[in-house]
Amino acid sequence: MNQDTSVHLRAEIFRRDVDRMIRWMENANVVRYLNEDSNIAHWLRQLNTNVPEPMLNYHFNQRGPFFMICHNDQESVGFVRLMPMSIQKAYEIVYVIGEEALWGQGLGRRAVRCAQSHAFFHLRAERIVAKIMPHNHRSIRCVRACGFQQIEEGEKLHRFEMTASAYLQFLREATPQQ
Repeated sequence: MNQDTSVHLRAEIFRRDVDRMIRWMENANVVRYLNEDSNIAHWLRQLNTNVPEPMLNYHFNQRGPFFMICHNDQESVGFVRLMPMSIQKAYEIVYVIGEEALWGQGLGRRAVRCAQSHAFFHLRAERIVAKIMPHNHRSIRCVRACGFQQIEEGEKLHRFEMTASAYLQFLREATPQQ
């Protein structure tokens, strides 16, 4: 894993990002563990064709904050969504690294940590939930490395959670003491 790689979340969504998402959503390896509608690539194409670029943010943020994952200040390599749940001040996190060539380099972990910071410090979330398919071992390792605890082990989905207080404790333990 390359420790020098930086990751940041970009709120602004451009047509080129939508073009990338279309490519990712048409890649069977990328969507294998996603719970997306089978017509998502078609919907993205329609959106990119019919919606003025300044309105893309509005469409992508209708179901909660949506960010492009950017790597080393370059083009987007994935996305993160924080979807409000019926439980007050709780968000479900969905994240994807769409560029297969970058899998296994820790970008997902760094993106999840950026999203945790946004959820707990900006949205004032009390809890973040990740629902992950049991065979998605890479994602399970990712959320565990980010301090999530497994709450439920289902046949179709495992549920991981992190509370705001657990996140603060996780940060204290991860920060070297002076």
